[in-house]
Amino acid sequence: MTHHATRVPLRFTGLALGAFLLAVTPAAVAATTNAPIAETGGMTATLPLLGTPLTVAVTLDASGSISGVALDPSTALSKTKSGDDFVKFTNTDGSVKVVVKAKGGQLAIKAKAKQLGDLLGDGTWSADVFGTGTKSTADYTIGKDSSGNPTVSIGTVTTPSGVVWTPAPAPVHKVFPGSKNGDKAKALHASASGTFSWQGFRKTLTISVAVRGDGTAGLSISLSGRDAQKLNGTLADLAGARTWSATTCAGTPVKVSYHVASDGTVVYDGATGGTATEKAFGHGFIAFFDKGRTGVFVTLSAQTDGTYDLLVLGRSGDCGGNTHIDKGHHHGWGHWQWGPPQTHNKPKSH
Repeated sequence: MTHHATRVPLRFTGLALGAFLLAVTPAAVAATTNAPIAETGGMTATLPLLGTPLTVAVTLDASGSISGVALDPSTALSKTKSGDDFVKFTNTDGSVKVVVKAKGGQLAIKAKAKQLGDLLGDGTWSADVFGTGTKSTADYTIGKDSSGNPTVSIGTVTTPSGVVWTPAPAPVHKVFPGSKNGDKAKALHASASGTFSWQGFRKTLTISVAVRGDGTAGLSISLSGRDAQKLNGTLADLAGARTWSATTCAGTPVKVSYHVASDGTVVYDGATGGTATEKAFGHGFIAFFDKGRTGVFVTLSAQTDGTYDLLVLGRSGDCGGNTHIDKGHHHGWGHWQWGPPQTHNKPKSH
């Protein structure tokens, strides 16, 4: 079993012929997102903007860098700035702005308008969430209540076989203090979200709208996910060969092979794509490339009911300078500190 499914490039079928493709790939490609976001190949969202739907279709390359953005209608906005992890657009008078960002564990499309009324209406979203070759889709609605506060609701969600959608209990509505520029008016915020799960992985779709103290409004649609897999089963269920794959900060694909043994241990089998430093401990191992910026932590732990938990925590796309910390993880499931466990065994390079 492979840790990540083969990524299928996103195709812009259904966009009008007038839509344009904006290439933003730099000469030297470096990883900008983690592997779970990169494997989606991008996402597409239709925004209810100024009463006219605007479709924004984002393409990511294998390293998670933005390789293209297609707008439909293509003449609605003009590009103002771009890089491998962001693209910015605006209209002629600057009253409407759209930003696409792909960084770390998140891919987001954001829009800003003069007022909430410019963002009201229905929209759609779609993405190949787990890189299986089939997209998940969602409908959503941006509205306002009787007091003029923003509302968000996610409607029908479709998923491919094996992918489960779990909506958050209820939309979130918040009121924030006035902005730092002295505006005493309070900012209003509403959001709706849900989680996609598949083979021990989870990714979250969040749609939110905010009205700032100056009356301007913003819409954000994001897909986020950590390179974290947790599987539970008997040794027979989990036994066998597995792989974890990612892209280094230099843009090089790497893969770590390992297997779950019948004695309840996880055994490192080797790596391809670069020199890996590996260290075994207890019932698992850690293997990393790129001075620790790219790597994987794998462990197998026995449970009281006789089953086992297989935990696979990867790191990639964190190329901004930190080499030993993966925020949000620890040696448990929730808070994992990146880096080899503190033992006296000398790491091996392969």
